[in-house]
Amino acid sequence: MDKIKILIAEDSITQAMQLQNMLEVNGYDAAIAANGREALRSIGASRPSIVISDIVMPEMDGFELCRNIKADEELRSTPVILLTSLSDPQDVIRAVQCGADQFVTKPYDEKHLLTTVGHLLHDKDMHDREKSQKDFHIFYRDEKFLITSHRRQILNLLLSTYETAMSKNIDLLRARDELRSLNDDLEEMVNKRTAALHIEIAERKSAEAALRAKNEELNTVLQQLWQAAKLATVGELASSIAHELNNPLAIVSLRIESLTAQTSQDDPRRRELEIIGQEIERMGNLVTNLLQFSRRSRQQISTVDIREEIEKTFELIEYHFRKNNVKVIREFAPDVPSIHADRQQLRQLFLNLFTNAGDAMPKGGTLAIRVMARPEAKQVYIEIADTGVGIPPEILPKAMDAFFTTKPEGKGTGLGLAICRRIAEEHQGTFEIVSEGIPGKGTRVCIALPFSNGSNARSIKSE
Repeated sequence: MDKIKILIAEDSITQAMQLQNMLEVNGYDAAIAANGREALRSIGASRPSIVISDIVMPEMDGFELCRNIKADEELRSTPVILLTSLSDPQDVIRAVQCGADQFVTKPYDEKHLLTTVGHLLHDKDMHDREKSQKDFHIFYRDEKFLITSHRRQILNLLLSTYETAMSKNIDLLRARDELRSLNDDLEEMVNKRTAALHIEIAERKSAEAALRAKNEELNTVLQQLWQAAKLATVGELASSIAHELNNPLAIVSLRIESLTAQTSQDDPRRRELEIIGQEIERMGNLVTNLLQFSRRSRQQISTVDIREEIEKTFELIEYHFRKNNVKVIREFAPDVPSIHADRQQLRQLFLNLFTNAGDAMPKGGTLAIRVMARPEAKQVYIEIADTGVGIPPEILPKAMDAFFTTKPEGKGTGLGLAICRRIAEEHQGTFEIVSEGIPGKGTRVCIALPFSNGSNARSIKSE
């Protein structure tokens, strides 16, 4: 059985061979012509059953080729399929005008094109009975077109155009859905990556903050170690100097007392001797403070009542407060547990704090002493607050450093608060200074010491 002949008019050799291969695979005998003029000669010689022609070609385009085929009495029954990448509605009208049987848009679907070929071959026998139809005119964009095609040709062409449009629309919808899906996937990937970046940035910032904190902590520890090393050296030196000074000071002090006793009250030298005696006493106190700071003497631990130790210490300085018109307020809780502590060290701590408070209120003020229990923390809480000049914020961090003082030269040693903090810490307690540096609001010192444990613990009632 002879194969059905199909002529391909296509100037692109690649597209022509691709179409030829597709047709031959499906059982057709396909030949190729490079342009409309060559195709017209080939049609006359080989008489193909169908012509598939590109529109845009050199020498003779597809419209002209179709018009020539339909104008020839012997060839006009040959179905013509026009292939084009054009999409202007006027192209469809021109295809109808030249008598084309089908109109397929590039890129074409192979299955759709094969179906079109099959339909045209099936409808070819119906062509002759429509020869008597009259020509007619149509108008499009104010232009008049003469239509000589048969009604079935026009219908087939319009249906083909509609099918092509629907196919393109389906492709567009499919492409739109694919784009939406890709966009959703891309958006999800971006969101995940963004979230991952946020987490990564947050983790990096957290790590950097932790590193900075560790560096600051390390610097603080190094500074503390350096300070401790300096203090250890100073302590050894201070202890040595204090021991060397103690004996000469004692001898000088005794000689001054003897000379003072030998002078009369109206002797002008007596006043000078008294001043010398006072300065020697101050030097003695400085030596005592140096020894207290430099020595870590063995603690004499016993069960003590904090309130009792405060009262006994206060007796030593009470005159100074009355003289400077300082009002003292005691707020002792009625039931405060005893603690295990070194009695002498506690008295040293309270004496230093009372002395500092008095120096901060030279023109009078109020000193509040509060003692209470904190059962939840198992601590006795002591607060000593004055209404003095306060400590400026820039000085507060250094207030407990050894040898740091804001008092006038010759007034303080700079060891008082350092000794206080060390005593509190050696008793497993805490020592804190709170001050806004505003005159009148003063300074508040907070001390927390642990309850005594075991059988020695007892509750001491206030009287």
